[in-house]
Amino acid sequence: MSSEAAPLVVADDVAVHFPARASGLRRGRHVIRAVDGVSLAIRRGETFGLVGESGSGKSTLGRALIGLRAPTGGRVAFDGTVLGDLDARALRAQRRRFQIIFQDPFGSLNPRLRVEDLVGEPIDLHRRVSRADRAAEVTALLARVGLPPSAARRYPHEFSGGQRQRIGIARALAGGPEFVVCDEAVSALDVSIQAQILNLLMELREGLGLTLLFISHDLAVVRHVSHRVAVMYLGRVVEVGTASDVYRLPIHPYSRALLSGSRVADPKVERTRARIVLRGDVPSPSAPPPGCRFHPRCWLYERLGGPEACRRDDPVLVETAGRTVACHFADEARASDTGLLTAQVY
Repeated sequence: MSSEAAPLVVADDVAVHFPARASGLRRGRHVIRAVDGVSLAIRRGETFGLVGESGSGKSTLGRALIGLRAPTGGRVAFDGTVLGDLDARALRAQRRRFQIIFQDPFGSLNPRLRVEDLVGEPIDLHRRVSRADRAAEVTALLARVGLPPSAARRYPHEFSGGQRQRIGIARALAGGPEFVVCDEAVSALDVSIQAQILNLLMELREGLGLTLLFISHDLAVVRHVSHRVAVMYLGRVVEVGTASDVYRLPIHPYSRALLSGSRVADPKVERTRARIVLRGDVPSPSAPPPGCRFHPRCWLYERLGGPEACRRDDPVLVETAGRTVACHFADEARASDTGLLTAQVY
């Protein structure tokens, strides 16, 4: 994939907030800021990885990018068309161009329907074809994901977890999409099955020219499949760069802490290296800290003596060392030697 490829999906200051009623001593209503001002561009033909702790807003952002969750602020453009400007009919016509593969391969499939109807439903929705043509397309889709024609007459409960995920992938492909959100698509599977599904997704991306958003908490998996990676923290993107750059030397203090805990294939390195252990819990998305949202847990903030800018000003993504980073002291973080990852633990 060319680094000059045009963006297919563009998020411009996207926010997704959920109203919630406060409990306990707090009265009234408050807002859960699941996604709070995210801007990014996903290039046509690439696999774009999205990582972060649970609750960082990854899945909510993925749903907002394909119209499953309406943004409360900002806008999403798909191939130059702003989704929020479309009426219901026009949005429905666009939906065949983007799909999602869910985390739970059983919960995402209607147990009352046979596979032929689960996979054929998107065909019926978006195109009028004869019964014979529909059956032929379903058979071809099942073959593409590695399932026999006989699978069409069976129900989801008759398959293993990996096979059910293959059915989910076939269903996502049935409309002929250009962009597919893989929302923790392998996290519920055994490791050996994960490898099979990952290889299948990469083959499909190459063979069908798909663009993928790969959301996962498994950092090693994201590194394996992604061209570029974005790191999210508490509803914000804090670093974006090529997978090789971000994993080789992350710049943002949160990226460094997150990746210091990822698995390393070399057993000797894995046994001897230290981790950056963050203090405290992730703040509530209903009451994010002022200034930089990460500063209450940031090892660089402590090392620099608690700069006022971190407590006062919300950092924006700026270009540094070939990637974008949201940190007031990105240059200082980049200049810090990698001993922070191997010698000192916070």
